[in-house]
Amino acid sequence: MRSEVVRVRLRPEERQALAALCGENRTASDVIRLLFRDQAGLPLPVGPAEAGALRGTNEELRRIGINLNQAVRAMNEGRVNYEPQLDAALRHLLAGVYQLRADIDLMLRVSRQERRGGGHGA
Repeated sequence: MRSEVVRVRLRPEERQALAALCGENRTASDVIRLLFRDQAGLPLPVGPAEAGALRGTNEELRRIGINLNQAVRAMNEGRVNYEPQLDAALRHLLAGVYQLRADIDLMLRVSRQERRGGGHGA
């Protein structure tokens, strides 16, 4: 739930720029929250269409992670020759895939909260 209020004074040109960013579908509060989240490194909410695409991407990343994990396991079990540099690269890629999946999960969770009116994200 959004419970905190911040008051900001703007110059006329700043207010005009904010109004231009708002357009017809966003309030000044929405724009300010998005700008803040972006600058603070917080996950940005996504719309329903983007959420569907992100869920599909997350599924593809899951499959990629399974394949990378199988390759690491094959080296560790001796089914293929162990190559230290390849092992390190595969583990690095696997960690990246896990991080991307976690980031997408967080974006989807924030978006669900926004749509339900929960508001304050992560």
